[in-house]
Amino acid sequence: MRGEHPTRGSSLSRRVLLVSAAVVGLLATAWVVAFVTAGPGIARGTTVLGVSIGGLSREEAARTLRRELRAESRAPITVRTGPERGRIAPHRAGLSLDVAATVETARARSWNPVELVDALVGGDEVAPVVAVDRAALRSAVGRLAAKVDREPVEGSVRIQGVRVRPVRPSVGLRVQQRAAVSATADGYLVGEYLRGGPPLELPTEVAEPVVGLDEVDRVIAEVARPAVSAPVALTVEGTTVQVPPEAVGRALSFEADGQGSLTARLDGRRLHAAVADELATVEQPARDATFEIADGTPRVVPSARGREVLPDTLSTALLPVLTETGPARSATVPLEVSQPAVDTATAESLGVVEMVSEYTTYYPSDFAPRLTNIHRAADLMDGALVLPGDVFSFNETVGERTAERGFAAGFVIDDGRLEVDFGGGVSQLVTTAFNAAFFAGLEIVEHNPHSFYISRYPEGRESTIAWGVKDLKVRNDSGHGVFITTSYTDSSVTVRMYGTKTYRIEATTSPRFAVKPFEIEHDPRPEGVEPGDCVSTEGVPGFKVVVTRHFYQGGEQVRTEDFRTKYDPENEVVCGSAGP
Repeated sequence: MRGEHPTRGSSLSRRVLLVSAAVVGLLATAWVVAFVTAGPGIARGTTVLGVSIGGLSREEAARTLRRELRAESRAPITVRTGPERGRIAPHRAGLSLDVAATVETARARSWNPVELVDALVGGDEVAPVVAVDRAALRSAVGRLAAKVDREPVEGSVRIQGVRVRPVRPSVGLRVQQRAAVSATADGYLVGEYLRGGPPLELPTEVAEPVVGLDEVDRVIAEVARPAVSAPVALTVEGTTVQVPPEAVGRALSFEADGQGSLTARLDGRRLHAAVADELATVEQPARDATFEIADGTPRVVPSARGREVLPDTLSTALLPVLTETGPARSATVPLEVSQPAVDTATAESLGVVEMVSEYTTYYPSDFAPRLTNIHRAADLMDGALVLPGDVFSFNETVGERTAERGFAAGFVIDDGRLEVDFGGGVSQLVTTAFNAAFFAGLEIVEHNPHSFYISRYPEGRESTIAWGVKDLKVRNDSGHGVFITTSYTDSSVTVRMYGTKTYRIEATTSPRFAVKPFEIEHDPRPEGVEPGDCVSTEGVPGFKVVVTRHFYQGGEQVRTEDFRTKYDPENEVVCGSAGP
C-alpha cells in the first residue's frame, strides 16, 4: 500500500493560496485604479438634454446646466388643443428647471463595482427635474382655455332685410384644464418637444353641433326665402294693410329644437310695430296707469283696457302664410281686448307717495342745438315709471339720438376731444338724472364719467352717454315704485324722483389727487359747429377724486359707498394750426 507524500500536498496548497492572493491583489489594485481613474465628479458620459456633465463636480455641472439650458428652459411651450395651436410661457406658468435636484440625480463614482464600471465606460442620460408652481400653472392653462374654449355653433339661418344667409355649424372645443395642467408639467423639458419638435398635445373635449348644414339648406329653401319673397296682406276689422317683406325678415328667427331641426319663430311685437301706424285707425291701445303731480304730491291716473291686434295672435296667423309663394298671400286677425302693463291697482300699491329727490344742473343758453337736445331728451324721459327691482336705462328710455327723432348736432366728447355730432349736450340730462338717483339712494348699476372734467358738473358726480356704448343704468332697489319727471328752462334742467323716502343721503368729496398737467394740441381743421369741424378748447389738468355717498336712517349713518373717478387732462386744442 502506497502512502501520500505530505510535502508535495502542502506545496500545492501554498501555490493555490499564493495565486489566489495575487489575483485578489490584482483585482484590488485594478479596483483602486478604476476608482481613481473614474475621478471625483459625475460619471463619465452623463448628459442632461444633450448637455454633457460627465466628469464634472456637482458645482461645475450646475453652472454648466444653468448656462447651456437657459434658452431651452425659458422657451415657450408650443401646445395643441384640438385643431388650435397656442404657446405657454414657462416663467408665467410657474415652470422651471430645478438644476440642483437634476444634478443630484446624476450618478458619481462609487465603490460599488457595477456603478464603478458604469462610471468608467459611460454614464446615463439624466432626465431634468422640473420645479412646478401649481397655482401659476393652473392660471396659465386657464388663460389658454379662455382663448381656445368655444361653444358649438348650431346651423341656423339669418335674414338681413330680405337677404337670407346661412349660419354654418361649427364644433365646440373645451380644454380639460385639470388634465392639461398635468400634461403641461409632464411635457415641459421633454426632449421630443424641444428644438422645433411637435407641439405638446393637451386634452380637449369636442362638442359637435346638432343642427347640420343639410337642415340649414332645407330651411332656407322651404321657409326663409319664401317668407321674404313678397308682402303679406293683413286684414283687421275690414281694414287691409301690407306687411312688407323687410318687416317679416326682422321678425323671423329660427330656433334649434335639440333634435337636429330648426323651428321658425315669428316675433309678433316686431310685426305689430311695423304696421302700427296703419292700424291706428282701427286699434285703441291699452293705457298704463301712471301718475300726475298735483301740488307736489303724486296722484294715480287710472289705467284703461284697449282693443288691439295682440302679438301672439298676429304671429300665429302669419306664420303658416309665410311658406306660400306668390303675391296673393293674406291673413285676417281680429281685434282683442288688451290689458295695460301697469293697471290701476298695481300703481296704487307701489308706494309712490312723495318726492324722494330732485336735482338741477345749469348750462349756458347760447347754443341752440344743445338746448334742442336737452329738451327733447327730457321730454322722452318725463313720466318714466320704474317698478321695484327693475333697472332704468337712459338709452332704452330716450332712444337713439338722430335727426329723424328730433335731435340736433351738438358738442360731444370723442376720444378725449370735443367733436360735433347728433345728440350733443344730452349728457347734461344724464348727469342730472344720475344725481337725482344718487340722492334718492338708488343703486347705480352703470355710469360713465366724462374722460375730462367739465366745470359746470360736480366733481365725481357726473355721467356721459353714448348710444350702444355707454349708458346710465339705475336699479330701483327701494322696494317701492319710482316715478320720474323732468322740467327745463333755457339754462337749467331738473329731474325729480317720486316714491317712498327710505334714506337721507349726503355726499362728501375728497380733495383732488394724482393731478396731471395738460398739453397743447394743434388741429389743422377749421373751427366750426358742423359735424367734422374742429372745436377749440382751453386746457384742464387731469386728476382723481373720490365721492362718498352716506346713507342715514333716523339720524344714524347705516352705510357708505365710494365712487372713484379719474379724469384725464383736457388738452388745449388750437384749431387751424399745424403746430410747430
